[in-house]
Amino acid sequence: MLLLHKKKMRGDHRFSMAGVWDTIMKQLVKRYAQHYVSWLAPDADFIQALDGELQHQTLIADALMEVKSRGRRGLIHIEFQSYEDMDMATRLLYYNVLAERQYGLPVYSYVIYLRRKGKVAQPPLERRFIDEQIVHHFYFRTIKLWEVPAELLLQMGWLGLLPLVVLARGGKRLDLIQQAIDQLAAEQEYDLLAMMETLRAMVFKGSPDYEVFIRRFKVFQDLLSESPIYQEMVEVGRQEGLQEGALKAQAEMLLNIVKLRFPELQALAKQQADTIKDVSVLSAINLNLVMAQTTEEARQALLSAGRNGTSH
Repeated sequence: MLLLHKKKMRGDHRFSMAGVWDTIMKQLVKRYAQHYVSWLAPDADFIQALDGELQHQTLIADALMEVKSRGRRGLIHIEFQSYEDMDMATRLLYYNVLAERQYGLPVYSYVIYLRRKGKVAQPPLERRFIDEQIVHHFYFRTIKLWEVPAELLLQMGWLGLLPLVVLARGGKRLDLIQQAIDQLAAEQEYDLLAMMETLRAMVFKGSPDYEVFIRRFKVFQDLLSESPIYQEMVEVGRQEGLQEGALKAQAEMLLNIVKLRFPELQALAKQQADTIKDVSVLSAINLNLVMAQTTEEARQALLSAGRNGTSH
């Protein structure tokens, strides 16, 4: 099976981004695996989805699919990115090697960038020894959705790709959006409509056409609200909203404690408050700050997260 992370979405459509991106993309590949295989490897046939949890590692691939082409079997590995990751190419290499060792099949890795956010990983990844000899020469494929024509996704005829129209080049055109809506509605693919509506809400917020999109989806609102995937995303947003609120509260508490007791450490405190994204880590630091008797003890409390590898 494909392993899905449980992520969430706020009910008022101001979504917590990362979790909803993950949920939508993994559901799309899970339900329409052959559509994605046909897109990425036109000569290959989908056989089965494999467990993305790699043995002996705390790593979970976004999608790992067994395919067959010209009588030979292999694996397609996909990572979806909605934010900048400076180590993306290295991470792909790591997943690729572990997946091949686990399943004993050759692996080709893809990274599909959903939004234009910072630097994009470009193949190949080269690593050299100190004498400049090449140690690793790793090929992968990068797909930037904002460069894929929305018309192409519509013409392919693969329903599982239609929610991505709003992320593609020209995807803000009302006529193309309406074509995708009409195709999904004709097939009564209300889960896919729910995913497309969610992506639309995230990428078009603040756009002059935002209200137009709302009206076009409103006719399906009752059907969408009954969709299991829509309900999952609502829960995703609710839980992530709670997490974000707790994180913000702990970060503010950290800054206030330092301002009152150790004002000379405010720059370091601000750096840590902005960097650490784990509520439990911030909570532990705050407890140590309250107990600190000297500036040096407070400094060590602030730096402890980095030493323990718990900051992000």
